[in-house]
Amino acid sequence: MQGHFGRRSKTWLAFGPAAFSLILATGAVAQDRGQVSAVHRQVSAAEAGVAKAISAKDSNTLSRIGNDLGKIIEAALQRRENGGEVTSCDMAAHSLAFAAVTSADGLISKGEARKLLMQDAISAASDFQKDMQACDKQAGKATGSHTSVGKALRAL
Repeated sequence: MQGHFGRRSKTWLAFGPAAFSLILATGAVAQDRGQVSAVHRQVSAAEAGVAKAISAKDSNTLSRIGNDLGKIIEAALQRRENGGEVTSCDMAAHSLAFAAVTSADGLISKGEARKLLMQDAISAASDFQKDMQACDKQAGKATGSHTSVGKALRAL
């Protein structure tokens, strides 16, 4: 009986490090999935706020939302510097922040400057739509259209 136990022990010893690595990797994936979901929620809420602020022509709220999204962007840059990945949700936060800040500047500008800033904001809203659809997939959510920001900008 002891001989049989000895062979089983060697098999389990060989399997042990692989199982431990698998458990750690699974935990990291679950943590990444949770982080992606959290960013997805934040960006989705910011999307609604940006669309509403554009419709109300509220440049202060747009600037505030852009600053709030900056925290997500800074965290993504820090993660990239540490060898991690920048997710689609991080990219969606970046493009939405750019659209928000650019449209805020456009709302307080006049003439040709306003026109150019609004064109940049519309372009950023288009990028946001693409990034957010990829974010939806990455977060395991149903893919939405995410056109509210672009529609609000075109309505101006």
